[in-house]
Amino acid sequence: MESVVQTLGRRASLHPERDALIVGTRHVSYGELWTRVVSAARELADCGVERGDRVLLAAPSGPAFAFGYFGAHLIGAVAVPLDPHAPIARRDELMQRVVPKVAFGSKVEPNSKVGQIRSISELESLPAREPVFFDPPAPDSLADLLFTTGTTGRPKGVRLSHRNIAAAVHHINSVMGCRELDVEVMPLPLYHSFGLGRLRCCLVAGATIVLVDGFRLPGEIFTALERHRASGLVGVPAGFAVLLRFGARGLAPFSELIRYVEIGSAPMPIEHKRALMELLPKTQLWMHYGLTEATRSAFIEFHRHREHLLSAGRSAPGVRFDVRSEQGAILGTGETGLLWIGGKHVSAGYWDDPALTASTFIDGAVCSGDVAHLDDAGFVHLHGRKDDMINVGGFNVSPDEVEQVLREHPSVNQAACIGVPDPRNVTGQVVSAYLVPAADHSQASDADLSEWVAARIESYKVPTRFQWVATLPQTASGKLLRAVLRGKVTSEQ
Repeated sequence: MESVVQTLGRRASLHPERDALIVGTRHVSYGELWTRVVSAARELADCGVERGDRVLLAAPSGPAFAFGYFGAHLIGAVAVPLDPHAPIARRDELMQRVVPKVAFGSKVEPNSKVGQIRSISELESLPAREPVFFDPPAPDSLADLLFTTGTTGRPKGVRLSHRNIAAAVHHINSVMGCRELDVEVMPLPLYHSFGLGRLRCCLVAGATIVLVDGFRLPGEIFTALERHRASGLVGVPAGFAVLLRFGARGLAPFSELIRYVEIGSAPMPIEHKRALMELLPKTQLWMHYGLTEATRSAFIEFHRHREHLLSAGRSAPGVRFDVRSEQGAILGTGETGLLWIGGKHVSAGYWDDPALTASTFIDGAVCSGDVAHLDDAGFVHLHGRKDDMINVGGFNVSPDEVEQVLREHPSVNQAACIGVPDPRNVTGQVVSAYLVPAADHSQASDADLSEWVAARIESYKVPTRFQWVATLPQTASGKLLRAVLRGKVTSEQ
């Protein structure tokens, strides 16, 4: 299988004048991109970077990030993307673990084990150098080291080989049909798995990717869609929630223009799915499910699969799903257990953590940590994280299910449920709900909320406590951090 960086070089020779990246008024053609990738690779080699050495990229999204990322791949080094806004202590901790030969755009304490600290802007001003032949990276050699944000404790370093990322590109593009001459607006950071994946997919397809600085300024997204006649738009559910606030004035004018949308990294409320379907009736609305360890393993297209909107979709080509018991036995259709994912895109394990690797990865498959079942049509239905499941008197309660019911109440904007000790010492645990109020409704009473939930799901799933809060703890991509809420309850006891 050809590596992503090899394909990029081939694309540059096929259509050097075509735009690869656009940031504001800056246009980087495929030819310029490849020239600067080669220059970055030679600069890294001059710095003593060898195959297997780590190159840290704690830098904002932009062309220079792409130069350094693919430059590292070209010489067989390992790219380590990192949020440039992460606390200095966290960045320094991770650098101590990976021991990078070169760190771009990083603020590092003097005692860090870093070979050289460089500004990412240097990669913009390197002189063009004569092309040089680099041996292609071995398919199973390490390409990326991605650290999951983690809720508490030690972040996991996910090891991804060149085979892993090339296989992921292949199955993502085969599902979504990303193609030459597509123009995609991407308001996602390149140091995040989703954004980095879109960069690879678009460049392998020969498309153009327009980088926008997040969803903070929705007008910039709408302007980019119009100015570049974009055929694609991607983002996280929280970002699309911002765009949906504009109603028909926002996305509807682009309904004939946008061919595809990709959404991922966190769950999306079903009402937002339906709103997108109404605003973009002709657009393919794809939502993915996956892990950093097994990116984009399942897809659902809202229009095509409108009867399955509460599912996470079906497995992508070349991806295998198994639902297994705690003892490892493969369960049948409709049976609930732990979801395991197999395929060429699955990571080989974690950096500097052989014990966790051994317990999480078996025979080329990874345990997702999600409780799920597969239906007769092959759609996967998620019931929450294994650690998030609530045991009420021996009955397992999925917090996702209760939260979905609560979000349908007109007084509730967001909801999070966790298990807490039963104060009566009868059922072991009970459900406790944290609610963010809807802006245009008064807060409902506990009795009203209890009645609402009890009318829709089993009585033992009804929360015994409702607490209204201003915000819920979430990752930057919008994933709910129930562990933070559990930690708060523990500290209050």
